[in-house]
Amino acid sequence: MINIQTIFVRVRHWLFWYGAYGFCCKSRNDEITLYSDQNQMNFLGYFELTTVTGLINLLKYDMDIIGDDKEYCEEIESFINGYEDIHYHYIYPRDLEDVSRQVPHSAPTNIDGYKPVYIDMWSKLSNYWDVDEIKKSIRIIAKDFLGLYTENVEFIDIPTFEETKLSYEQDYKPFVNEN
Repeated sequence: MINIQTIFVRVRHWLFWYGAYGFCCKSRNDEITLYSDQNQMNFLGYFELTTVTGLINLLKYDMDIIGDDKEYCEEIESFINGYEDIHYHYIYPRDLEDVSRQVPHSAPTNIDGYKPVYIDMWSKLSNYWDVDEIKKSIRIIAKDFLGLYTENVEFIDIPTFEETKLSYEQDYKPFVNEN
């Protein structure tokens, strides 16, 4: 395990910030990108973070439980009903173009020897994501995939309250005006 002073994280979606600033419910599913520098020049990896509540909603509203998504749904249900607090779901290359998109860090390989192109961390450690819960998850991911230990996790590209409010109003105002 290598010690690193700070891991910097960028949350990829505005919904996280809408929840963090209280404009809506807190996020239950977010994509994050990790860097070892504040200038985002040294990419460490990207991950998706999903809470059990997010997984339950996914099953309930977005998945074809008996069709194309059956195996994925069974994996989700197994995690929800199991005893693990954390589970990683991996998406492996589906074609030759995907092979170039394999994660650059440590990760399990599939039967063809390929690393995942995408990693989703499912967690029972929190019902929603806030700054502290994401920091806790990043420390776990850093250890599990990057072989890194850090005490410091800092967010970068944090929008201000005013920027977030404006974005929220632009995203949701059209829906409010329809009623």
